[in-house]
Amino acid sequence: MKKSVFLVFLFTLNSIFFSHTKAQSVFQTILQRVHQEQIDQVKDVTSLDKRVKDNLVSLNLKSGKWESINYADHKRIKPDWLPVLERIRTMTLAYSFPKSSYYKNKQIGQAIHKSLSYFINHKPLPYCDNWYQQGITRPQTLALSLVNMRFSELPLDPGLEKNTLAVICKDTSVTSNGRNNPMHRFNFGANKAQIAMGWIFIGALLANEKMLDIGVREAYLPIQYTAGEGIQYDLSYDMHYGYLYNGGYGVEFMTSVIKSAAYTFGTKYALKGEKLDLFRKFILESIFGIIRGKWMDWNVMGRGISRIDAIQKDYSSYLERLEHIDPQGKEQYSAIRKRMKGEEPVSFKVAPFHRQYWNTDYTVHVRPSYFMSIHAVSNRKYSQEIGNLENQKGFWGSEGTMNLQVKGNEYFNIFPLWNWTKLPGTTLPDTLPTVKDKAPGVGDRRGTHPFSGGVSDSRYGATAYVMDNDLYTSAKKSWFMFDDEIVCLGSGIKSTLHHPVATTLNQVFLSENGLTLCVAGRITRYKKDLNLTFKNQVEWVLHDDVGYVFPHGGNAHLSAENRVSDWTGVSMTGEEANKKIEQKSVFQLSLQHGIRPENEKYAYILVPAIKNSIEMKHYLEKKNVTIKFNNEKLQAVYHNKLNIWQMVFYAGDISFKDDEINLSTDIPSILMLKKLEKGKYQLNVADPSHLYEKIKINIKIKDTDAQTITIDLPLKEYAGQTVSVVVNLNHL
Repeated sequence: MKKSVFLVFLFTLNSIFFSHTKAQSVFQTILQRVHQEQIDQVKDVTSLDKRVKDNLVSLNLKSGKWESINYADHKRIKPDWLPVLERIRTMTLAYSFPKSSYYKNKQIGQAIHKSLSYFINHKPLPYCDNWYQQGITRPQTLALSLVNMRFSELPLDPGLEKNTLAVICKDTSVTSNGRNNPMHRFNFGANKAQIAMGWIFIGALLANEKMLDIGVREAYLPIQYTAGEGIQYDLSYDMHYGYLYNGGYGVEFMTSVIKSAAYTFGTKYALKGEKLDLFRKFILESIFGIIRGKWMDWNVMGRGISRIDAIQKDYSSYLERLEHIDPQGKEQYSAIRKRMKGEEPVSFKVAPFHRQYWNTDYTVHVRPSYFMSIHAVSNRKYSQEIGNLENQKGFWGSEGTMNLQVKGNEYFNIFPLWNWTKLPGTTLPDTLPTVKDKAPGVGDRRGTHPFSGGVSDSRYGATAYVMDNDLYTSAKKSWFMFDDEIVCLGSGIKSTLHHPVATTLNQVFLSENGLTLCVAGRITRYKKDLNLTFKNQVEWVLHDDVGYVFPHGGNAHLSAENRVSDWTGVSMTGEEANKKIEQKSVFQLSLQHGIRPENEKYAYILVPAIKNSIEMKHYLEKKNVTIKFNNEKLQAVYHNKLNIWQMVFYAGDISFKDDEINLSTDIPSILMLKKLEKGKYQLNVADPSHLYEKIKINIKIKDTDAQTITIDLPLKEYAGQTVSVVVNLNHL
């Protein structure tokens, strides 16, 4: 489409009041719902009125200008004029809200007219070097203000409304840098859905059916599988072409769609059919499925990890709307809402599942008693995003980072206190490169090897990845996940840097109950700060309902220390809130590999939901797992109770052999074999490198004939996905 102001061809501003009765009813329904939504968001009318009062104090009622604000500022991060939009919207809301003391207030009406007129007539029109403000914030906040004024006793002056609509539509060319058009060539996924929602506002305000049609169509268009930005074929959410972003842009996408669906519910524009089915599947698994109670997995937050309160979520209002919009998912939405509001425990109606997201190098392993995730990074993807002055310490943010939650709040606002070279789950040198200010989506670290992925049967699974000379450091890391435990193995650890290398088991707030150690058979409890190092003597550590078991010992370092920091170290956005001080004791447990290690290894077992040393003793007596191999070519674990083998082959033609089974493959792969009954086995296999079309497996199990099995592997968008077959072995 040629560059043009797109809305010129959609409407004339003189057709604001559309005459078609049926269409007018749809427009009015949408406007009423948009207005009511803003009213419902007011939890404290007194607080609303105070904000309005404060705004009035600093407003020049004669000119309509807030004198302290620079309307010409256009810096990329938080231009000075940005608060003006919300101040105007807040005044229009109070003016149209019967419970507000400013309802129908003449002075507020005058302030709205003056401040809005000053803003839209300012030369130049206030803008920002970040397209987002022209594409979403400015037009949509102005549109919400106009919606509110439609429900005020004294409506906005028609000329002022007409001119404001012209400003709202200023950047609607499909080639505009402002991108206020969902069909813009750079708008996909969450951005498209959010901008399209704005067009629903404008279409309803203008009573323009064509514009409303486009807004609704484009709002729901991203509800589809894609290899670009948006819902991936594995149901994860990718944004900026290579970043895992379920908890950031994925949430923005979800909330935009829910709002649009709520505005249009019961009309011809309602979300329904296959689109609704896929949307339900996506949000239940990949948004709400990665929240423990009300605390979201920090692995999926992207640069948003550096925002205060970021992982604490309250989507209860959206869940209530979903129960209305989508009755088919009502029971599940209700259970999630009850967990989120604390009406039920975090384990309420949580079903065990294991999910490998092969497109974004992400693993989720869930049990009613705990949540666990892993974010690795292949050379196909980017690590955790840094940009817009956020996540300044996130260089290592996806190098096998592991989030383990029992209660849910273990990491809430811990991020300023973290040692960012000791992220949970990682094997890293003790150095942290920092990145200068840059735009999001460019220039971040990529993985260094194609081998990153996992195998899954939807309940159990294994994940592994190769860190190949990433900042002169290498390792092969794997996780084997069952019901009661996660076995964590590392091998081939080496580095040429003159920095000590360590594998961090966890770095989390210290529990008020302290911790328990078992060293050389002696059990000791600690409740105060400590700094201890053990050389192959520690057997297990128990902290905050998580057990850490060392089956082969290791040079463990344990610290519990009080830390103090504000948020400016992780986010330099200049917000006053970032000066908030966090002070708390932090538990940090790691295995030390020394300076310039060569072919080091580690093994430890995570045992969540263990409450005391007696339970730990009982768990150890079960002897659930056996570590079969842990070297540079093969890592493997057998679960003695579940009869499950999980194996990671880092090269082809490597053999696994124990007392019962002899198995080899011709390509690097991850396998899981489960004994079903005599002579019958469930075989699950995945190609974590995404490079192979077939896999050939030679298998012989005790007292059976040897077999060679050839399996076609998924390709393109499904490369890396698990393939499952049942193997029948003939007994001799």
